[in-house]
Amino acid sequence: MEKNLEEVIGGDGMRWAQVSVVTTHEGADLIGNILMELGAAGTEIDDPSLVNEYIDAGLWDYTDLPRAEDTDTVTVRAYLPEDARLEGSLLTLAERVENLRGVDAPIGAGTISHTFVADEDWAETWKAYIHTEKIGRRIVVRPTWEEYTPQGDEIVIDLDPGAAFGTGAHATTAMCLRWLEHIVCPQMRVYDVGCGSGILAIAASKLGAGEVIAMDYDPVAVSVAEENIRANNVTNVAVFESDLLSICAGTEPAELITANIIADIIIRLFDQLDRHLAPGGILLASGIIDDRIVDVERAATEHGYTVLDMTCEKEWAAMIIRRSSELKL
Repeated sequence: MEKNLEEVIGGDGMRWAQVSVVTTHEGADLIGNILMELGAAGTEIDDPSLVNEYIDAGLWDYTDLPRAEDTDTVTVRAYLPEDARLEGSLLTLAERVENLRGVDAPIGAGTISHTFVADEDWAETWKAYIHTEKIGRRIVVRPTWEEYTPQGDEIVIDLDPGAAFGTGAHATTAMCLRWLEHIVCPQMRVYDVGCGSGILAIAASKLGAGEVIAMDYDPVAVSVAEENIRANNVTNVAVFESDLLSICAGTEPAELITANIIADIIIRLFDQLDRHLAPGGILLASGIIDDRIVDVERAATEHGYTVLDMTCEKEWAAMIIRRSSELKL
C-alpha cells in the first residue's frame, strides 16, 4: 500500500528535502559549495568511478552493488530542512546553476531534483556511503559510528560524514593528506585556507604541527570544522570565518599553507601569499582540474614561486609550491 508523506516522515520528526544535482567531476565542488551556502546540513557525492575503484580494491564490502558503466556523471546530494526557506532555496539553487552554465562552467546536465526523507532515514543514508579508510601510510579517516583500533604509528581522524567536504574519499582531499605526511614538521605553523570539514587542519595537528589556523568564507563550514576539531581533541587548531587569508593580518607567517579549493581561488590567493607565507615556505594547493594546471603554474611563476612537485589523480592535481627565500615579507 502506498504511504503518504506524513506516514513516511512519521510523528513530529524533522523533515528534510534531499536535493540532487546531476553534474560532472569538476562541477561537483562548484555545486557542493552552492548547496552549503544555502544551508545544507551535509552533502554526499555519488561518484561511480570512485565506487568502481573501491570495489576493485576490495575496500568496500558491496557484494550486491554492480560496477557502474557511466563514470562521467556525478550526483551531488544535499539535505535542506523542510521549512519556510526551502522553496526560496530551491529557486536560488536553480538560478545559480544556470549562472554557472552561463559562464561555461563544466557542470554538465545540471539537472535538479528533490524528494523528502525522515530525519532517521537521512542519518542512515550517510552510513551506506562512508566507511573507515586508510589514506597514505599513517592517516586513517574513521566515521564516528565505526570502530577502529590504530595499528603502529597510525593516526585516526574522526569525522561526521555530515561534515560536507573532506571525508578523504575525494581525490583532492586524499592527495593533500598524503602530502601532509611528508611535509608537516614538528611545531610547524600551518594555515588551512578553505578548510571545509577541517580534515586537513586536524591531520596537520595530529602529524605534529605546532599551531594550526583553519579558515573558510562559509560560516556553515566553520561550524562543521569546529565540531570536528572538538571531536578530535586537537587543542592547537583554531577555525575562523575569513575571505582567504584576511583573518591572518598581523599574525606570524606560516611555514605551510594548505588550500584545497579551486584553481581560480588559488590564483587569487597568490596576491596574499607574500604577507602570510614565510620565505622558503610551502603552499600545498589542490582542487586543480587538469586543464587549469598551466594557469596555476603560470600564476606561481609570475609571483616568484616555484612548483616543486605535483601529483595527479583522475582529472585532479595537487601541487607543492615553494616561496623563494629571496622574497621579503
